[in-house]
Amino acid sequence: MMNFRFLLFALTLICFLSIMGCSDINDTDEKVDNDNEVMEVSNNEELDGSSGDAIPKPPSLTVYVGEETVRPSLGTYSWSVDNGDGTASGIEAGSSAPPELVKDSNPMQVPADTNVELDFEEQPESYTVRIWDEDNKVVNSSDEVVLSAKGKVVYEVLAHWEQGTASYAFSLEIE
Repeated sequence: MMNFRFLLFALTLICFLSIMGCSDINDTDEKVDNDNEVMEVSNNEELDGSSGDAIPKPPSLTVYVGEETVRPSLGTYSWSVDNGDGTASGIEAGSSAPPELVKDSNPMQVPADTNVELDFEEQPESYTVRIWDEDNKVVNSSDEVVLSAKGKVVYEVLAHWEQGTASYAFSLEIE
């Protein structure tokens, strides 16, 4: 019952973020006035002399598989940064489920006893590694990359920082 609720929550979140990702990019600056109301201002407008130059993105992730490296695909994310002048820039981006993100990639072949390490550009507060099956269902969730199955395995790393959340996907062919 708990797995069903978690799966339902995860699918609802993915659907919501996918819908948001299919719409125009929601890139706004927020400035709080004295009444704690939030004003949204497009990055194309200047606010107190500031302008948003770059769209904020989560830190990159490199996966070390033995002596080799894998660059996972960035999936769904929600990210905001403080501009340092009382404003913030943020973005919400949706994507396909992890199996769809990596379906055209050639997974690296690795023995089941290979050491796998995750190296974030900026260490997250927490992360979870999930294994997906070909039916777009999560079949395992852990705090590390588990190489227990044989064949092509799709992994999703769901990381959380103070600035937001990001999903990364990659696949390995386990011998």
